[in-house]
Amino acid sequence: MRKSAGLSLLLMMGVGCAHSSGTSKDVVSTVAARTSQELSQRASKAYDAEDFATCADLRRQAAEAMTDAGLRSEGYYSAARCSAMGGRPDDALTFLKRSAGEGYLSVEQLQFDPELASLRSLPGWTEVVSAVQANLDKADAPPMPLPVLMTIDVSRSRRADAASVIQMLGLEVGKPVVGSRHLLKKRQEALRQRFNLAYAEVGMIAFFAEDLKGQAFASVDLVDAEDSHRLSFLPIPTGHVEDPEGLVAQWLEYDDKVEQLMISGGLNPEQPMTCRVAHCTFGFGHPELAPYEPRFVEKAPAAREALLRVLREDADANRRAAVPLVLGYAGTPEQIIGWLVPFFKDPDSGVRNNVVRAVLAFQEALARPVVDLPVVFEVMTMPSVMDRNKGTYLLEMVLVKLTPDELKARRAEVLQKVGTLLVDMSAYQQPINREPAVKVLRLLSGEDFERPEQWREWLSRQGY
Repeated sequence: MRKSAGLSLLLMMGVGCAHSSGTSKDVVSTVAARTSQELSQRASKAYDAEDFATCADLRRQAAEAMTDAGLRSEGYYSAARCSAMGGRPDDALTFLKRSAGEGYLSVEQLQFDPELASLRSLPGWTEVVSAVQANLDKADAPPMPLPVLMTIDVSRSRRADAASVIQMLGLEVGKPVVGSRHLLKKRQEALRQRFNLAYAEVGMIAFFAEDLKGQAFASVDLVDAEDSHRLSFLPIPTGHVEDPEGLVAQWLEYDDKVEQLMISGGLNPEQPMTCRVAHCTFGFGHPELAPYEPRFVEKAPAAREALLRVLREDADANRRAAVPLVLGYAGTPEQIIGWLVPFFKDPDSGVRNNVVRAVLAFQEALARPVVDLPVVFEVMTMPSVMDRNKGTYLLEMVLVKLTPDELKARRAEVLQKVGTLLVDMSAYQQPINREPAVKVLRLLSGEDFERPEQWREWLSRQGY
């Protein structure tokens, strides 16, 4: 996978991440992991249903179930957000004090978190900030700074102009950004109603390494009502499937620890990743992460069918999204690709993101393309920019593995199916959207234009 695509982090538009200094080096027991994950999943559902009192209580219980101080701090911080959104400021401040007591250390997040805005004028707020500042002052390393929003890309629509969309969203270029899934949901609903859209979603990615470190880029995906056919996905799963060997819970806990370590400054993303398969997100080199991988290596092969059942049937999108990463330990690259391709059209964009990312990584490990071009085109025309950018990276990966004669024979097909989309993406400002599109255009054309209008003129000359 391209490095620029790997050194980024989706900004969680929900009950969010906390910043703490957890020190546990052992994998939490499977029972504890399951308990905490189940409570967190129920809390997320309550949050989405705007039942913030239940959300706060479940987040508190999830925090109390954890043996790791850093993860407890995250849980209490999330409980505070739910309480604040539910109009319970005293409870919110109490949870923030507990979070600070467990090591929370980002004063900056407190200052910019939109879900805590109602607390900042209250008397107890200064006490919370002082406690968090004290944690920061004695920390071995500072937390990752909040990313600053650099640009906002808006996809093409017949009715919604980019300026109006950006104004309605209230996002400010040049300001630090903290996500709120609830607040964003309200603004997206307003966009859909005002412009008669079948789909309006905002994605935001922050980079945490190399040249783009500390920068965030927003993408607004719009689908006009008359183009609703682009929203054709697999049926929404409704089951609750048993977690084989606790592997899903363990991967979700691993993700939580990665996020905690990244933001607290305990994990260097520019260090080479160590893992035993082609794709493992952030590796297992850190002492707090190292105990997880042997379990996946040992248990995943025998759990393959049960894991696929979770991906196929489980109603919880977070659990489904973990499966493609665990399945990476269950077979050969060709087998893994074959298992995952049918789930390119999962109804949840986060699940699709992990499915396509995993397929891309395992395709890169092979000398010949395994994924068919028509399947890639379907991914690229789905509504989310996370689908399109990874689909475009996958397209590049497939094309470079063709022989010169094969590439020449497929060139017209590619331009007919996705040529206009590639040119549109070449105008995006977010690097991981623009870069793969430009690479594919260069590969197909033999040209090296700098401006999107030059690519548009070139495509017109080809008859598309």
